[in-house]
Amino acid sequence: MCEGTEDGVASRAHSVNQLYAALIREQMRLQNTSLRKLTDEGVIKESRRKKFFDKVEDGNLTIDEFQRVLLHLKIDPIRAGLVLLCYESASSYEDPCCETTALVAVALAARLPSELAACEGQFETIRQSLCDTIARKTSSAIAKHHMSLESRHNGGGFEHAYA
Repeated sequence: MCEGTEDGVASRAHSVNQLYAALIREQMRLQNTSLRKLTDEGVIKESRRKKFFDKVEDGNLTIDEFQRVLLHLKIDPIRAGLVLLCYESASSYEDPCCETTALVAVALAARLPSELAACEGQFETIRQSLCDTIARKTSSAIAKHHMSLESRHNGGGFEHAYA
């Protein structure tokens, strides 16, 4: 991942900022909005409009300014995090796999604490190999569900009723 040196951390931070800049630019394009419009609507200050994306890439926006842009563009922080950590392409944000993964992550985060509360003893983080197994099984279940939907949409039989 990221090296512990100051240069390594700075390099990784700049890389994250570049991906966020690309994600914001892509969402603005898809939502047919402009920096002028963001300024007119009070999302960003006039002084920030010039070289806005350079400022995002350099990390020169305040957290408040950055959050206002993300909220205005309705950028989901879980999906954005997945783009940054897993997909590494701003266009992946709109990919159904990214959206599905974010939905599963949120559902798991909401469900897991109540499940663990019913268990006795101290909860400890599970091994990566078990995480991989859970991910493989969950991905397979999602793929089977998708195939079932496709079959129904394309005139398939009633197999889903007997599954």
